[in-house]
Amino acid sequence: MTRAAIYVRVSTSRQAEGEISLPDQIAQCEAYCKRNGWPVVSTFVEPGASARDDDRPEFQAMIHQATRTNRPFDAVIVHSLSRFSRDSVHAGIYTNALEKVDVRLVSVTQEVGDGEMGAFIRKVVHLMDDYQSRENAKHVHRSMLENARQGFWNGSKPPYGYMTQFIEKRGAREKKRLVIHDEEAAIARKIFDLATGTEGTPLGVKAIASYFNTRGITRRGKAFSTGGIYDILTPTTYSGTHYFNKTDTRKKTQRPPSEWIAVSVPKIIDEKAFNTAQALLQSRNPKATPPRVVNGPTFLAGLAKCGYCGLALIQNTGKGGAYRYYCCSKKLKQGPSSCRGLRMPMQSLDNIVMAHIEANILPPDRLEDMLKDYIASARDREAATKAALTLKRTQLTETKAAITRLLELVEKGLAELEDPEFRERMVALRFRRDELSTDITDLNRRLNEERPDITREKLKTLSNLLRRQFDSEDHHVRQAYARLMLDEVRVWDGEIHVTGSKRRLAKKASDPTGTTAPEVLSFVRKWRTRKDSNL
Repeated sequence: MTRAAIYVRVSTSRQAEGEISLPDQIAQCEAYCKRNGWPVVSTFVEPGASARDDDRPEFQAMIHQATRTNRPFDAVIVHSLSRFSRDSVHAGIYTNALEKVDVRLVSVTQEVGDGEMGAFIRKVVHLMDDYQSRENAKHVHRSMLENARQGFWNGSKPPYGYMTQFIEKRGAREKKRLVIHDEEAAIARKIFDLATGTEGTPLGVKAIASYFNTRGITRRGKAFSTGGIYDILTPTTYSGTHYFNKTDTRKKTQRPPSEWIAVSVPKIIDEKAFNTAQALLQSRNPKATPPRVVNGPTFLAGLAKCGYCGLALIQNTGKGGAYRYYCCSKKLKQGPSSCRGLRMPMQSLDNIVMAHIEANILPPDRLEDMLKDYIASARDREAATKAALTLKRTQLTETKAAITRLLELVEKGLAELEDPEFRERMVALRFRRDELSTDITDLNRRLNEERPDITREKLKTLSNLLRRQFDSEDHHVRQAYARLMLDEVRVWDGEIHVTGSKRRLAKKASDPTGTTAPEVLSFVRKWRTRKDSNL
C-alpha cells in the first residue's frame, strides 16, 4: 500500500488569505489518493511562499520526513509540479533526493509516468515552469518599477511614520501613496530631535531606544531596539525621497544606484536635520570613534596636554579606581625615560582651571576687556564680515559643485552610491553645505543689524549662562562649554598655560541665548586606548 503525503502551496499571503486555492488543491489531491486507494498520512500546507525559493518551512519539513530511515510516506502528491518548485535546479536536487529513498513525486494534473521517459518529461516541465516563473517575475518587476516612477507605493509594509492612502483604481488595481501617520511621525521627529541634540545633548541610538522603552512607547506594538532606531535615522525617506528597487530580494544584494527609483514622499523632517543626524551617526560610529571617548566623563578630555612633550594628559587611576589622575600619555606608555611629565590629581587640575576661568574670563567686565577690540572696531568688523561672507559664499559654491560632481560619477557608473567611502564623503559635504548656509545667514543678519553684535547686556547674559553650564551635572555639557572657551590646557610642574579662542567666544557672546549649543565632544586623537582610560 502506498502511503501518501500531500503538499500544497500558494505564492503570496494574499492568495492564502483568499482561502480558495489551498482548499481546492487539497481536495483534488485527496480525491486522487482516494481513487488510487492511497491513505493520506500527512498534509503539508505552505501559505505565501515562492516556489523559486527552497527555504520553505513546510517544504523542508516534508523533505526531512521523506528522507528519514523510518519515513512515514512513500509518495508526495502535488496538484502540479509548479507547486513543488519553479526552480529547475532545486527541482532536480529534491526530486533526486526523493528518488534515492524510493519516494515518488506525483502530480495530480500532470501524469508524466515512470521510468526514464517520465523523468525526462518531468525535467522538461520543470524547465518550462522555471522559464514561465522568470518571465512572470520580469513583467511584475517592470510593472512595479513603472508604478514607483508614477509615485505610487508597491504594497510592502510602509516605513515607520507613514501609512498608505488609496488614490485611485485602475482596473482591478488599487493605487496607493505614502502619507504621514501623525502619531508615528511625531515619534520619528522626536527620534531625530534626540539624535541631533535639538533639546539638549545629542543621544546615540541605544540611549534613544532606552528613552522610549522606559516611557512605555512602542514601535508598532514592539519595544524599540538600536536597529529599529538606526533604520529610522538613516533612510532618506524621512527627508522626502524614498528609493525603490535598492535591493535584489532574491540575491539579498544591493542594486546599482542607477537602477534605483526615487519616489517623492511627504517630509517628516527637513534635509538639514537629516544631514546633521547622519554626520553625528558617522562621528559616533565605533569604527571611527572610540565609545569611551564619547561617553568619558573627563572634564578636560582632549584639552589637557603635557607641557614637556605636548602629548595628551590621559586618565590614570589609583587605589583600585578610588583616585583619578591626569598623566602624560607618553610617560605612561613608554616609561619615565621618554618624558618627565607629571602625574596630577584630576580634581586638582579641574579645580585650578575652573577657578581661573571663573576669575579671569567669566566676569562681564573681564569678558568686555577681552573682547573690546571686537566691540570697538565696528567698521573693521563690518569689512571683515563682508569678506567672510564672500569667502563663505565661495566655499558654499565649491561644496555644491563637489556634491554635483559626486552625483555625476554615480550617474556615469564610476562610483557606487552605497560605497562606504562615497557615502561618508557625501554626508560630510552635505553637512558642510548646511553649515555654510547657516553661517551665511548669520553673517547676513549681522550686516543688517543696526546695533553692535556685542553689548554689555549680552555679556552679562553670557556670563550667567557659562556659570550655569559649568555647574551642570551633565558632563557632556561641561565638556562642550570647556571646548567653547578653551583650545588647550598645557601643564608643567609649576605652571599651567590656558589658551582659548576669542573668535568662538565672541560668536557665542553675540547670541548667548541662541538655540545652537557648542559641539559635544565626539573624538579625541591620542586619547588612551586601553580599558582603564575612562572607567
